[in-house]
Amino acid sequence: MSHHHDHDHDHNDDQQDHDHGCDDQQGGSGDTRFLDLEISKVMYGEAEGVTREAFRELLKDAAKERLRERMGEQIDALANLAVDELMDDLEANIAIEDRIADRSKSGKNLAERARKIFRGES
Repeated sequence: MSHHHDHDHDHNDDQQDHDHGCDDQQGGSGDTRFLDLEISKVMYGEAEGVTREAFRELLKDAAKERLRERMGEQIDALANLAVDELMDDLEANIAIEDRIADRSKSGKNLAERARKIFRGES
C-alpha cells in the first residue's frame, strides 16, 4: 500500500516538471517582457513588505506615546529600579574581582617571600 502511494507521488512530480518545461518554452519568445514582469512583481513585493514594516513602526510609536501618557512616571521608576539594581550588582562584582586579583598578587609575593626564606635571605 505504502509503495503504491510513493509511485503516485513520483508521477505527480513528473507532471509538475513537465508543466514547468512548457512554461519555460512559452517564455522563450518574450524573455525580456517576462523578466520585466517578474522584477516589477519583486519590486512591488518589496514595497508591500516595507509598507507593513513602516505601519508596524508607526503603531509602535503610537503605543509608546500612549504608554508614556498613561503611566510614564511608573515606567521611569521601574526602569530606574532595574538599572540601579544592575549597576549595584556590576559594582559589587568588580569589587570582588579586584579583591581576588589583589589576593592573587599577594599569593605570588608570598611564594617569592617563602623562597627568600629558604635561600637564607631576610
